[in-house]
Amino acid sequence: MRKSTFSRTELSRAFGIDMATLRTGSAGTGFSFGKVAPGVTCEPHRHDEIEAFVVLSGAGKVRTDLGEIPVAAGDVVLFHPFEAHVLCNDGDEDLNFVDVYWRDGKAALDAAAKVAAPRRPIFVFSTPPTPNGDLHLGHLSGPYFGADVYTRFLRMKGLEAYHLTGSDDYQSYVATRADADESTPAKVARHYADEIRTTLALLDCEIHSFLPTSGDDAYAEFQAACFRSLLSSTAVDLRQNPALFDAVTGDYLYEPDVSGLCPDCGGSAGGNICEECGAPNLCHDLGAVRSRHSAEAPVVGSVRRPELALERCYVNIDRHLRASGAPVRIMDLFARLRQRGDFSVPITHPSDWGLPAEGFLGQVTWVWPEMAFGFLYNIQTLASSLGRDWNAALPSNDWQIVHFFGFDNSFYHALLYPALYAEVFPHWTPRIRYHVNEFYLLDGQKFSTSRGHAVWGKEVLGPKTVDVVRLHLGLTRPEGERTNFTLDALRRTENEVFQGIWLNWLDALHGEIKQDFVGCVPDAGDWGPADRAFFARIEIHRAAMERAYSDDGFSVRRAAAQACDFVRDCVTYRQAQDYAAARCLYPARIRTSLALQTTAAAILAQTLAPLMPRFAGTLARGAGGVSTETWPTSVRRLAPGTIFDIGLLLRFYARSGDPILNHQEV
Repeated sequence: MRKSTFSRTELSRAFGIDMATLRTGSAGTGFSFGKVAPGVTCEPHRHDEIEAFVVLSGAGKVRTDLGEIPVAAGDVVLFHPFEAHVLCNDGDEDLNFVDVYWRDGKAALDAAAKVAAPRRPIFVFSTPPTPNGDLHLGHLSGPYFGADVYTRFLRMKGLEAYHLTGSDDYQSYVATRADADESTPAKVARHYADEIRTTLALLDCEIHSFLPTSGDDAYAEFQAACFRSLLSSTAVDLRQNPALFDAVTGDYLYEPDVSGLCPDCGGSAGGNICEECGAPNLCHDLGAVRSRHSAEAPVVGSVRRPELALERCYVNIDRHLRASGAPVRIMDLFARLRQRGDFSVPITHPSDWGLPAEGFLGQVTWVWPEMAFGFLYNIQTLASSLGRDWNAALPSNDWQIVHFFGFDNSFYHALLYPALYAEVFPHWTPRIRYHVNEFYLLDGQKFSTSRGHAVWGKEVLGPKTVDVVRLHLGLTRPEGERTNFTLDALRRTENEVFQGIWLNWLDALHGEIKQDFVGCVPDAGDWGPADRAFFARIEIHRAAMERAYSDDGFSVRRAAAQACDFVRDCVTYRQAQDYAAARCLYPARIRTSLALQTTAAAILAQTLAPLMPRFAGTLARGAGGVSTETWPTSVRRLAPGTIFDIGLLLRFYARSGDPILNHQEV
């Protein structure tokens, strides 16, 4: 027998509520007493133990990934490993409960391996590109390629998922490009928005809603309404604060107009954001600051602007990041921001390009807060084309939003936007997941439009090359680290991997099926140990690809590497069966080998559909017409007699037909 007595004076904060450990139970089981005061909600959390709440007194609600339920005295709520949960006291007396938890290794492992499906509908956003130039491979490798792969997979799983993006027309960089081109920002935005859409189509990116933000009166009215609501927020103040100006022209400086040293990491930074560490700046706090307009050192003046006091939003941001399962690097960015103390972000800037800020003559709404509400308007735009009733002004808790962006945009997407949503839509609890990529380098240096250091999408993308480019971008995508692109490496992927391994294997398989079985899949005969092992490895590949595409652990790099490993495995298996004498004496074994290889080819087509849709679709049609519209839930052998004819695929991909991949330099 064991007895434990606790004192309310021993309660300490844990997960945002009062807890006390009860020292009873076995080594594998723990007990705690918990108290949730009226109006208090615990921090969202998940862990590997199985856990049960036994409610002793009071009442409240429990929220999980699946929804919300009321709880009261006498209720027991059980949580599985990794199931996010929140306990909320919406009553007028303390909610007291006992927490019982224990570890079950098998249950935790099963839960970790389980592929989680996001809520529906799912809106997958790739960061709206700035229409001051076309898209190069540095752009394409990150948000746009990643979001396309992810959305295609979700739709194969039968989920209602949409890929949304657009052109971020009111960026200050558009005005800078217009000055350089002696044009107008509106013309520049329209021109490059069209170029961007063409390039995305060349990459086989399926976009369900592309929203240009200029020239839409309803968009401007919605943004004005959000701006008015934001001004009435208790987190927004009108302040006469320091600002930076050019010493010669007197121009107000921000974003592309100014550069210097980041106040957070000390590295080179542009105006308002540091691409290296992701930290925001206010321009006047940059070290060794320089103006784009003149050689003189900028001067600090002041300007009256509405500013969002982020420190008043930290609790909401923290709660959101915990619930969203944000990557640790974003959590680190938030922690570093909090260490800087009070930090207010202007939500308008003096400019003649942008949406006019009502009540602030000569100022426009800063494009980054505008983008936050633009995402919601894009959902409404999509709804109009689908005949749905999604309303930007009434965002729903049922919406699942997924953002793909480069790390240098992390502050805006993951910290600023949740704060803005909480102020303008206080009754909305946004469900947002974040997928972040790092910089993609070209020959060891950052892609740069201004320096002409780039390989443009249109230079390498065509009907015969798009799959190779997507495969190579997948193999080298900058996910948790910066990666490097070279044209020579792209050519090696085409010649040594795609042509030399993939197509050679498929060509040999096609020829043998055509010669020995009149183009039809044979029935399996005698199964040896190697055959059984290979059949199991086909399923291992299918499951690994499903995991790589899924929200938990999403990685295009892992999917591309897994596909290459699987094809090499198929080649190794084939080589181990390819002996002329054995073919004559043991035909049943050869039938099994060919039957399994055709099955592997079919599974390859289905699992490649999100990554290389054009190649996958052609292979699938030749491999008995297997579907690339639905995700295979298991491996099934192609039925004997199924026509297996991939001649069209082999002829189409026999040569790239692209001079850049063959011999030219960029």
